[in-house]
Amino acid sequence: MPDQMIPKPHVRATPQRHVLPAGTELWRVHSNRRRSTEFKDEPADLHWGGGRFCDIRDELSKRPVLYLYAALSPLAALCETLARDLRMREDGRRRLTQPKVRDMVLSKVEAAVDLPLVDLTDRTGLTAVHQDIWLVQSEATAYPRTRRWGSWIRWQAPWAVGFRWPSRQDFGPDSADVCLLYAPKTNPALLRPSSEKPIELNTDEGRAYVNKELEPLRIRVQERRKRR
Repeated sequence: MPDQMIPKPHVRATPQRHVLPAGTELWRVHSNRRRSTEFKDEPADLHWGGGRFCDIRDELSKRPVLYLYAALSPLAALCETLARDLRMREDGRRRLTQPKVRDMVLSKVEAAVDLPLVDLTDRTGLTAVHQDIWLVQSEATAYPRTRRWGSWIRWQAPWAVGFRWPSRQDFGPDSADVCLLYAPKTNPALLRPSSEKPIELNTDEGRAYVNKELEPLRIRVQERRKRR
């Protein structure tokens, strides 16, 4: 379990390449204040907040890089965004509170071009970047350190526009992977919006959709309180 310092700058890795073909469908859960293809432009803090591989400012990444999380299935997108580290009750069920879905939408997008990614989906890909399953399956408390590793791996793979790894929440033989994309400065747009309308999650229809998708994981959205 290499929860340890990133290697020294002179150490070289051999990141494995995986290409998502143009036209590949991806899903993302995001604020309704953002477009479906809009990248985040604020780096994460080195120590607090942020996701597993968000852009950070460190000695290897001194300029802001726009980034965006997506998944290869609607279930994985919902799980990774809404269901992280939910407390499980004695009956084995978990609950999504209303603030989790407020102002959130599920959008489908498509790869506008071929997307070369660092493959972190198996032991071969993880070993190639001097890591193991800890990098992609550790809990949120480890994210400040996984972000540092992400910065080092990105520095080792200038050809890549992001990473691909197995979802921690949606796991199993039928699970889908998660991707993080970094917007290149000179290349064309990486994504294009789908013709399908985004699903507003904080509506009756949206909550019903979320509940249906997350039922295999025994997760439901908290019922809205009725006004008296």
